[in-house]
Amino acid sequence: MGEAGRSEKRRRLLSARFTVYFVLAMCLFPQADYLEVLRLVKTGDKGLRSWSGVNKSSLSRARQRLGWPVMRELFRSVARPLGADGELFRGLRVLALDGILLAVPDSAGNNDAFGKSGSQRSPMGYPQARVVAVAECSSHAVLDAAIGGFKDSERIVSDALDAHIGTGTLLLADRGLWGLARWHRLRDQGTHLLWRIERRKARRVQDVLPDGSYLARIEANKHSKAAGTVKAPPALVRVIEYRVDGQADIVRLITSLTDHEKYPAEELAVLYARRWEIELVFDEIKTHQRGRPVLRSQTPDGVRQEIYAHLIVHHATRDLLEEAARLHCSIAERTSFTRALHVVRRSVISPSGFSPLSP
Repeated sequence: MGEAGRSEKRRRLLSARFTVYFVLAMCLFPQADYLEVLRLVKTGDKGLRSWSGVNKSSLSRARQRLGWPVMRELFRSVARPLGADGELFRGLRVLALDGILLAVPDSAGNNDAFGKSGSQRSPMGYPQARVVAVAECSSHAVLDAAIGGFKDSERIVSDALDAHIGTGTLLLADRGLWGLARWHRLRDQGTHLLWRIERRKARRVQDVLPDGSYLARIEANKHSKAAGTVKAPPALVRVIEYRVDGQADIVRLITSLTDHEKYPAEELAVLYARRWEIELVFDEIKTHQRGRPVLRSQTPDGVRQEIYAHLIVHHATRDLLEEAARLHCSIAERTSFTRALHVVRRSVISPSGFSPLSP
């Protein structure tokens, strides 16, 4: 809270520390209203003081005082890779990058901050927040996330991500996130890349390799040059092309792993299919954990606070799954996330289930 500028100078009934736990509980019990969430928190810690006079309005004000940067910093402090060394790909931790849209309440503030689908004259549905995240494929742990609006592209939002990306990692991404400058930025950080790309790109063949892949030169497109933007230098990439059984389209991947002997093309093609693990991560959060079609926060700051709280709850649940798998010599992927979430919810409302709230 100090790092986010939310240290308190006086004691409050609804302290910042308590409000953090309340927001986490709010995401753990998405179907419960504010006062029911408060009751569940009290059930988990019988030592809490009396809450007479606390109502929905006072809880809303406590959330406003807390702000959203606190939850972002808390998420960043707890988010870490959970996969074992045995789950690395030839010494590299495999990560995936992708985005998701989350519907938020149709308030004036949310509409201005996040926007809706449709035209400006004829907007449709609820405003939507765009969340772009990096997740570890083996454990489903979300390691970093950035939040934008509906009309913010995944590419632009993803440029704010840098935690846990670097030497010793391999980042998988779809063609919608391609950008030559982005490629160079990630490579400068030491990250290896395996991305799908449009077929019309990377056509300047430099050398054909024994396994059928080839080295190619990829350059900035003509549109970026015409727009007067900073021109990214060319990059030498390795191209891998293949067809998925039953489909006519050719899948084209580019990678920074140019050593065909150490990183065979067939292994990389199989590995790229693991990019879908992040889709399963989003399903765990959006369908099973969130438990409602629309987030509950009426303000943009509240939405950001709520999203980071959901990410914290998800990471904590995944952490428990990994620990349980290690204790029982099994694989966390084979354990139901939904079942684990039910266990967490039951444990929170048991006596002393909640973390101590005293300063």
